[in-house]
Amino acid sequence: MHPSTPPLRWRRSALAVFLASAPGCVDYGVSDDDEQARDSLVIEEQFTQAAAPMVDVLWVIDNTASMSREQATLAEAFAGFVSALEDEQVAYQLGVVTTDVSGDDAGVLQGVPWIVTPEQDDPVQAFAEAVQVGLEGAGPEAGLAAAWLALTEPLITTANRGFRRPGSLLHVVVVSDSDDHSESALEPWLADGQSPAEFFQDFLAAEAEASGLAPIFSAVAGDVPGGCYGLAGRALPADEYREVVTATQGVFASICAGDMAPVVEGLGAASLIYSDSFELKAVPLPDTISVWVDGERQLQGWTWQAEPSALVFELAPVADASVRVRYTVWEDEE
Repeated sequence: MHPSTPPLRWRRSALAVFLASAPGCVDYGVSDDDEQARDSLVIEEQFTQAAAPMVDVLWVIDNTASMSREQATLAEAFAGFVSALEDEQVAYQLGVVTTDVSGDDAGVLQGVPWIVTPEQDDPVQAFAEAVQVGLEGAGPEAGLAAAWLALTEPLITTANRGFRRPGSLLHVVVVSDSDDHSESALEPWLADGQSPAEFFQDFLAAEAEASGLAPIFSAVAGDVPGGCYGLAGRALPADEYREVVTATQGVFASICAGDMAPVVEGLGAASLIYSDSFELKAVPLPDTISVWVDGERQLQGWTWQAEPSALVFELAPVADASVRVRYTVWEDEE
């Protein structure tokens, strides 16, 4: 997580508790103009880490003729992906689109139902069926364009309605033995000299600003820089996908791996992101900050971020953890 984009997946149980401005809490400072007494105020804030973070995972599957073996292998491994989410009691939603953007169903979620959730009778089976999208897709493969179409108007409120939820993390996963070739599909929206990878990163940045949650982009694709050879033949190097993966701190895995189960389970784990940043109501005097997690004083493992004022942990507190912060401010600056 980037401290500059604090996640908001926490619940503040009390905005602040103003303990007192009693004589014992009065300090004195010297202003630039003259000496004057200044009252200090002690503020205490309480946060609770999310118990079950929400994640919307959009899978973009290559449906060209060379993907037969890869689709079957992934379908077999997807039970591990769903299990990784269910073990953590994550409120997940899964959707699948293809890399083919040549027809009227470009960016439209596949399968019945088109959104897989934990509430369904057999989400593993529903997901395994959804990712076997066939092999009749047209090239060039355009995974970034397909994802963008799926997540924007008009599809996001029509054919794909219900997939994106307020307060839910977005994780996009592309599976392809080719690199992205979205130039022609995105041409009307690309700025001069802008690549599809740069365009998609801008889109994800806008998503982060709107939701307060930094999206993740992952790829199961050909190794960079030389590509790779697997059971189904050669996979081309996925430089464009790798660029977006790196920018969002996602997972990049080789599609040539013989056993996809560890890869898919790793992608599931990457979707389990808890908040490591807690925005504060006021700007503390740095030396006065005290932090407790589940009642235990934390003398290290966290820092204070000035803009916006926030407590940032090196490792996110575990699910349901109670985070208490006490600090002092000058009363006229609160």
